[in-house]
Amino acid sequence: MSHHILLLEDDAALARLTVDLLQQEGYAVSWCSNALRARQLLNEQQVDLVLCDVMLPGMNGFDFVSQIRADFRGPVLFMTAQTKLQHQLHGLELGAQDYLVKPVDPRLLLAKVKVFLPKAQVVNDVATSFSQHNLTLDSTNKTATLQGQVLDLTSAEFKLLAALMAQFGKVVSRDWLFQQQLGRAYDGVDRTMDGRASRLRKKLQAIDLRWNVVTAWGEGYYLSFDGARPEQGANS
Repeated sequence: MSHHILLLEDDAALARLTVDLLQQEGYAVSWCSNALRARQLLNEQQVDLVLCDVMLPGMNGFDFVSQIRADFRGPVLFMTAQTKLQHQLHGLELGAQDYLVKPVDPRLLLAKVKVFLPKAQVVNDVATSFSQHNLTLDSTNKTATLQGQVLDLTSAEFKLLAALMAQFGKVVSRDWLFQQQLGRAYDGVDRTMDGRASRLRKKLQAIDLRWNVVTAWGEGYYLSFDGARPEQGANS
């Protein structure tokens, strides 16, 4: 599975450019505009690196990193317009691995990220094939077989099934799926992923009723076989 980066940045235009840049390199990126939502996402998902602004609405980036350091052991990179030496030293004292001053050259940003996450891969290319019970996915040929029958899936439905299979038994967050598969943040009302999940559910159950794509309200989706529930505290 691709490395997952949490971007905490309140400048929407800069955030979109940064997300696009990192996704083109194969990284999965979740964008949050405030520290409260970023803290929630860290509790819900597996994050490999945090890329953090300092001047934010509400809690600033320094306080955010100070709070998460007890639980989050991954690398932290500050990316901020705060240029004073005292700010840079404070950021490093909090345990950040680097401090980048805006505007940051995209080539430099990528080089810094690759120091800590050197082998990002697109999620669907990690394994040639993988199976759960009587369901098998072939990521090379982009085909899925259930109970010996080839499922007639669109490309979007296959990508969703692959993400759910890769995290079988765990909830995959809606935010992560929007960023990874649609290239945009979830706005709270977009039903695109709900539609994909519904169509995928129908196609699975047309062959084997024991399979289900379950909506975990307020969280995301998980793949269930024979009524199994997701693991407690599961991440995506």
